[in-house]
Amino acid sequence: MGALANTAMNTLFWEAGVMTLIIGFVNMGVGGTKNNPKDFGIVILSGAIMETLALAFVIQDAAVFDATVAAAFVLLLWMISIALILGGTNMYIIQHALWYTGIIFAMFATYTAIHGLIFISIILYFLVPVTVFLSIHGYTGKSTYAKIAGIFSTIDGFLFLILAFAGSIGYVLP
Repeated sequence: MGALANTAMNTLFWEAGVMTLIIGFVNMGVGGTKNNPKDFGIVILSGAIMETLALAFVIQDAAVFDATVAAAFVLLLWMISIALILGGTNMYIIQHALWYTGIIFAMFATYTAIHGLIFISIILYFLVPVTVFLSIHGYTGKSTYAKIAGIFSTIDGFLFLILAFAGSIGYVLP
């Protein structure tokens, strides 16, 4: 991967960290009734825009696997943010996308684990329960599932930030 694409990928890790932390804290109920869905959507949309820009550089470098993993995450950010901003939707169809993206994250995580990329595989494995429990929450409406997803998302957010920081100082995690 070229230097520009590597830098773009590192910004994707940083933004993924911030987005998963925000998603985690909101789903765990931090902020309570002060959390406005439209504000939440605007924050997620901002991340989607930034990640789409970074993704373009990864695609330009023909880093197929990295671009595909990032695209799965970016797609979710776009869908969720638009639905939250527009409102008036029960997001039921998005629950299907969350579920299926959880499956693809499991495949990505398995692939990276097989190839010895331990830290990134852990991060990707944490995205599986985030997406699956969020989809179950959407299907059932039970807040317990959102809180479970929130816990996994928060942990994953901190892991993404560690990965981004390590990358920014030139340290490669196992």
